[in-house]
Amino acid sequence: MTTSLDLAARHAWRGALAAAILNATGMSADFLLARTIPSMPVYPYATSVGVGIALTLFLLIRRQRPTVRLGSAVFMVNNIVILAALWVTSGYWATTGMAWTPFQANKLGALAVAMLAPELSVGLASIAGFAAVALGKSYFLDPDIQRGFPVGEPWLILIYALFAGVLLVYRLRGLAIERDMLRVQAEAAASERLARTFLRLSDYANTPIQTIAFATKLLRAKNRDDLTPILDRLERAVERLKELSDALTHYQKAHHWRPGEESLDTTMVTGHSGAGSATESTTSTSTGAWRISSVKPS
Repeated sequence: MTTSLDLAARHAWRGALAAAILNATGMSADFLLARTIPSMPVYPYATSVGVGIALTLFLLIRRQRPTVRLGSAVFMVNNIVILAALWVTSGYWATTGMAWTPFQANKLGALAVAMLAPELSVGLASIAGFAAVALGKSYFLDPDIQRGFPVGEPWLILIYALFAGVLLVYRLRGLAIERDMLRVQAEAAASERLARTFLRLSDYANTPIQTIAFATKLLRAKNRDDLTPILDRLERAVERLKELSDALTHYQKAHHWRPGEESLDTTMVTGHSGAGSATESTTSTSTGAWRISSVKPS
């Protein structure tokens, strides 16, 4: 059964894998659009795409052993590489003289973080990084370029960062509720299995208890003084067994029997396997009962 920790690790692994794939594909597409800019360097795109592919392969190799820490580390490294590439390329986009909407990649990156971040701290740090890179780069641009920005730029990135932060908290909260529900369901299933085992044990023990109690009464009816201490101990043991059986039957009302759950498999108690052992046990019980019924009080 999948536990809440397994589910959290799986979510972290999937988010990091999706982020690495988006890095490789998104930077490749951006490089194709930037081919018209003669001075645009290749190394930011090549580095980012290469790291994205490497992280993707690394996560695929570790897919059988995912952890939240691993997913968060890969996610953070991936975003640092993207931010370094955007710091370089955004300056060249701003100096082309063509119509350019400032820092679109940063805005898209902040929203992508909200959808994929494995942890709150990692997500908030990444969102802050995308906003800080945009604001910091705009500060170092030529004043003439800054005056050509559309109305509200570059401060609109803060609105995107705010929305991304809210979406991140909402998404992670939903995942936490899902993991809590999974944990509660697992605990309920374990409790139900335990209750079912207790009820089976109680039913399994009832017949031997009744047999011992009946045999004790028959022997006491013989009025043999030498057997009195032994019979007293047997009666006390039977009373304790009855109390245990009553305690186990408290689970009766909380459990709903399904077909095939009415009886306890003998091998669950005796540890023996095979039809011969079960037949032998049944035969010996029947023989003992016949011998007891044959005893008549004198």
